[in-house]
Amino acid sequence: MSTREFTREQFDEWDFPGGRVAGAPEILHREQVDSRRWVSVHELVFRAPDDGKVWRVHYERGLTESQDDTDPWNDERTIEADEVERVEVTAFEGREVTG
Repeated sequence: MSTREFTREQFDEWDFPGGRVAGAPEILHREQVDSRRWVSVHELVFRAPDDGKVWRVHYERGLTESQDDTDPWNDERTIEADEVERVEVTAFEGREVTG
C-alpha cells in the first residue's frame, strides 16, 4: 500500500477537512467511522490535484462544546494518507412494506 505525507499547510490551504474553498481537492467520500468518548473519527477520501491519485485520511471532531477546539489532525505537522482506489459498491437496506 502506498502512503504519502501531506503537510499541515496544504490541508489548511484546502480548508480540510471541510474542503469548500476554490482549488481544494475533489472530495470523493466522507464518513464517520468511529466514536470515542469525546470525539468522532471520520474518514475522508479525496483526489489530490497534483498527482491525480485518490488518498484516504482520518480526522477527529469534538462531540461537545467543550471539545469544539479539537484539532482534527491531532496537532500533527504532517498527515499520513493511504492511497486507495475508488470502487463501486452495491448496498441493500430494509424498507417498510407499504400497501
